[in-house]
Order: sequence, then C-alpha cells, then structure tokens
Amino acid sequence: MEIAIKPILWTYREILETEKNYIIGEHEVRIRLTQNRISKYITTGYSSSVKNWDAKTGYPKSSHPHHIELISRIKKILDDIDFEIKSAEKMGRPITHVEIKARLTSQSTQPAAAIGKPNKILAYIKHLVDYYDSVDNPGYANVFYNGRLTIKKLLKGKDKMFVAFTKADHEAYEKQISGTSESTQSHYLRTYYRIWNLAIKDGLVTVNHHPKSFINFKAYKRIRTKKRSIKSDYWERIMKLKLAKDTRMYRSHLLMQFMYYSRGMNFNDMLKLKKEQFVNDGIQYRRSKNKRQYDFELHPKAVDVINTFEIYFEQSDAGYIFPFIMTEHNTARKIDTRIDSALKDFNEDSQAMAEAVGWKKRFTSNALRHGFASHLNEKNVDIKIIQDALGHETQIQTRVYLDDIDDSVIAKAIREALK
Repeated sequence: MEIAIKPILWTYREILETEKNYIIGEHEVRIRLTQNRISKYITTGYSSSVKNWDAKTGYPKSSHPHHIELISRIKKILDDIDFEIKSAEKMGRPITHVEIKARLTSQSTQPAAAIGKPNKILAYIKHLVDYYDSVDNPGYANVFYNGRLTIKKLLKGKDKMFVAFTKADHEAYEKQISGTSESTQSHYLRTYYRIWNLAIKDGLVTVNHHPKSFINFKAYKRIRTKKRSIKSDYWERIMKLKLAKDTRMYRSHLLMQFMYYSRGMNFNDMLKLKKEQFVNDGIQYRRSKNKRQYDFELHPKAVDVINTFEIYFEQSDAGYIFPFIMTEHNTARKIDTRIDSALKDFNEDSQAMAEAVGWKKRFTSNALRHGFASHLNEKNVDIKIIQDALGHETQIQTRVYLDDIDDSVIAKAIREALK
C-alpha cells in the first residue's frame, strides 16, 4: 500500500516551553506519513508560526528565522524515508509507515548499536552487512554489500575514516558511477547517502561531511525508465524457437513461458514455488513484494511447463518445482544469492533469444513482465484485470507498465488521422 508523505505544521498544539529550535507560541514542524488513511508523524525538531509556513509547498517561508536549517532538516528526513522505501522495493517486500518511523527514530534495533561503531567506512559498512545477515534480512545486506564494493573500488581496497573524506573523494565517487544508467546511479547514491546518514547519527562524523553537498547528480529525482516491453510478434517468434533439450537456453525458454503464462509472475516468486503449491492445475503462493496471497488457475501452457520439469533431468532436493534452490540453500541470504545467480543466467539467455529473432532492444525478466501486461492491453483487456493479474495494489503501478505505447501503434494512429 502506498505511503503519502508530506511536511506539515502541527497546529493542534502550541509550543509552551522554549527548547532548541522551538519558540513559545509556534507549532511543531513534522513529517506526516499516511497509509491506509492512518497517519504517523516524525518530528523535525523545529517549530514555525503559521505566518512563516507555506502549507502548499510543505516548507518554511524565507521569513522563517531558521529557514535554511529547517529546509535542510526536512530534506534529510525525506531522503531517509525514500531510502527505506527504495530498499524495501529492491528486496521485494512491503514496508509500513510504522516501520519507517521506528527505523528513523531509533525505536527499532539499529545495526550500529548492536555491533559497534567502527569509524572507517568499509569496516562500518561490513558491520551493517553482518548485522542484516544476522537478522535474516538479505535484501538490506545486499544493498549495503553492493554499495561497499563501489566504495572499495574508489579507495583501491584501502579503508578510510569518515572524517578523512574530502570534496575530491565524493566527486571521484560520482565520476566512478557516472558510466551507469541514471537509475543505477540513483540507487548507488541513495545507498551512499544512507551510509553517511547512519554514520552521522552514530556520531562518527558531522553533517558538514555529508557527500550530497559535493555531488551534482540528484539521487532522488524521478527517473523515467526506458521502454521495456517486447512487441507481441517478436514474442511469438521467441516462443517458436527450437532449442536443444540439454542446454541452459532450453531451460530458460521453459522458465520464460511459465512466467508469461502464469500472469507475468516475478522471477523471484517463480523460483520459490514448491511442488505442494501446484494443486489441480492451479498455483497458490504468497508474493514476496506485497505479501499478498494468490490462488489462481494456471494457463494450460504454464501447466505444461510444470509437467516438463517433473521429468527434467535436474531436480530440486528441497521440494521446489524448478531445479535451483537446494537443501544447501538453508538461509534467506543463500536463497537470495542463488536466485540472483539464476536471474543473471536467465537474463543473458533471454537477451540471446531476443537477438536471435531480431529484437534489438534489451530483453530481461522485467521486459517479459511488461510484455505480458502490454500484450493484454493491446487486446483491450480491462486495466483492472491487468492490475489484478500483475498483483499491483493500485492502477497507478499498472499504468507504469502500460505508459509507453508501442511506437508502431502511435505511427498507425497518426497515419489514419492525417490521411
């Protein structure tokens, strides 16, 4: 469920005692998080009068005595909230406003408090990774682990104290990741900023050292992704490919069919399916991302794929339908790592198959899921049905999948309109 976030002036109560950044007679400035019509609030530690507050923008007016400091504080909290949401999305799990507030106000166990506070950045990140591994949270562990790799490359393997970082170091980090896509740069920088936010919170370095003052790229801007759907005629060509049965490509082709004909199922969810979840030609499972329970009849072609894997020469010894997760993968981190490895192979094979039929654009598991939605849309299937099939909470999410109309459809409409 989506979380609405807005800085507000808490006018229900006046400040009665003078404290740091509070003025008697004013009101607290808070960040409001609303989910399922229930609101939670995070205080900024500042107050404002109604006169000095712009309710429309959610920021203080320039007449506010702490105008710059308060804006900076609001933006920091918003950045921290965004990091928690983005990290949860990457893990494929939902997050509540209650959990976000707990994380940002130290009401939940914090890794630094549990493990210690090393003052060198690589050691500090390793402790974060170890902590999240210890509480069986591989998603967060992987976020920080991958971020650590980029920083280790920057430092050429040598650790460095937070306070020793300079403007040149931060600029070098931005330059190092600049060759990646905008979304990848945004992901790395959000993680980079989060590490510094935690270090500042733990007293290892001051806010003046935060890298966002020295980096030009806007890590939190809305980035429009490129078209990811594959045209239906190219998809049909891929389905007609004849592949040798003893190859990895053949196995990927089967997985591709199952994903598509099981309502665009997420790759992660597919590999976690167990044999007992396949009942009477239907599938029952809980989606990793939103934790919703699904129980639906499978398309006959998806059933055929499962039947093929029942006699496949490779089998899971842990009861999974597809032969990837084994008994040796006995922790959440090991399962997550195994799925990441399988996804890499699958995406390589998918790209090769797409190129074999003449599709020149990138083709991955995400493109396949987008394709499923787009092909239904082309057949004039109601968006509510597509939304339910994809497991989206709102139609806004579904419209992201359908936002980029196939250019050939646009060209045809223009030709017919301008005869």
